[in-house]
Amino acid sequence: MRISLKTVALLLCLVTPALAKLPAETAFDEWLDAFNRNDRTVLTEFNARRFGEPEHNIEYLLDSREETGGLDVVAVERSAPLEFVALTQERSFPVQRRITVKVEDAASGRLEHITQEPSQIPQAKALEAFDVFATQLAAADRFSGVLVIEQNGQRLYAKPFGLANREDDTPVQLDTPFLFASQGKMFTAVAVLQLVGAGKVGLDDPIGKFLPDYPNKAMTAVTIRQLLSHQGGTGDIGVLQPDEGANRVWARSIADLIKLNGDRAPAFPPGSDFEYSNYGFLLLGTVVEAVSGQSYYDYVAEHIFAPAGMTATRYPTLEEMDGVARGYTQADDGTLLPSADQLPWRGTPAGGGVTTADDEVRFVEALRAGKLIPLPLFEEAIKQQTDWYGYGFISSGPTEFPHWGHGGGAPGNSAALSIYPTNDMTMVCLSNRDPPVCDRLLTRLHWHLSPPEMPLEGAAD
Repeated sequence: MRISLKTVALLLCLVTPALAKLPAETAFDEWLDAFNRNDRTVLTEFNARRFGEPEHNIEYLLDSREETGGLDVVAVERSAPLEFVALTQERSFPVQRRITVKVEDAASGRLEHITQEPSQIPQAKALEAFDVFATQLAAADRFSGVLVIEQNGQRLYAKPFGLANREDDTPVQLDTPFLFASQGKMFTAVAVLQLVGAGKVGLDDPIGKFLPDYPNKAMTAVTIRQLLSHQGGTGDIGVLQPDEGANRVWARSIADLIKLNGDRAPAFPPGSDFEYSNYGFLLLGTVVEAVSGQSYYDYVAEHIFAPAGMTATRYPTLEEMDGVARGYTQADDGTLLPSADQLPWRGTPAGGGVTTADDEVRFVEALRAGKLIPLPLFEEAIKQQTDWYGYGFISSGPTEFPHWGHGGGAPGNSAALSIYPTNDMTMVCLSNRDPPVCDRLLTRLHWHLSPPEMPLEGAAD
């Protein structure tokens, strides 16, 4: 039987559209190829073409690629012109991720967003995946430190990784002390709330009530509540940035840091905005000193560390770091360098002391038992007072699966403490490598434990 050219042409017209991929699926294919190649240049080219922003979530994408080892499609769940949803399998561990691609319009092919939603898996399997990832990072010399996970007072996981001192090959032990950076804000907040509970300080008292000789009078109107929630506009402390080495040489006390910053007025009307502020917590520490009559360091040692049983937690100077994990920061060429010269001489009420994973667990237990502050004040402290912060504690997550704690980071120092009341889980990570390695590790475990119907923070890329 002969088929006319007209018939062939008609058949081609009918078949070709069926074979052609829809815009969202085409975008997904391009993204998956770029993602799996694990090449920054390829990913930035994809972002430039599809998002119009070469650096669009580039670090998150590279981190996800490292965590997953790449992705393979298991099933297509939805294919529409402007939306494509695929279930994928991670290559590093037998767990799945749902990838959703949304295109703004078919003509331009420009992307609205791409999201990754890791699947929920049984807790034992989630901990196994967590261990695989931590081991993978340590084997690649990307992580050294301690990880501890507890639930209902029982230890589920505890493991050291890597070296505490690379110069003499000292391995990390479970009881190795690490710098805790901004986690110290929790201790300062507890100190202040103890004074609030005792009726010696009011949350809405201005700091001028306790610091009448403070240099800049405009700053004295900032309240205790505003400082605790980072709403005072009080700024940074002038010794934490790489170019502030000259200040680090002479600013060796809380009083020195007041001299360095005391003439500065608030950056915005207090209470009108949120801006994370190290100096605000330094001011809170000064209030603790003024009200208690003790130095900040003596007060927290006596009223927080001792009653909580935190025997290894302290604020040593740089000359008193024997036995503490030595920090290492990564230079631009990838080499690791000791980071001590980028740290202040001593920690402050904004953070910077030394602790162990066990001491952090003891701190959480003491708080929840009401040993440090009255439980109603504790509940206020870990409640969201802003989008993601309480009173000295990070507070976030949906109502059904809330999270509180605090992180910390500085060159050669990453720390994270995460508590999930819904499943009574406490997660601790302390590391002598650059941030955010601890956040990455704890987030991976949290993602797989989260109820699948809840949106996962940070999952959009």
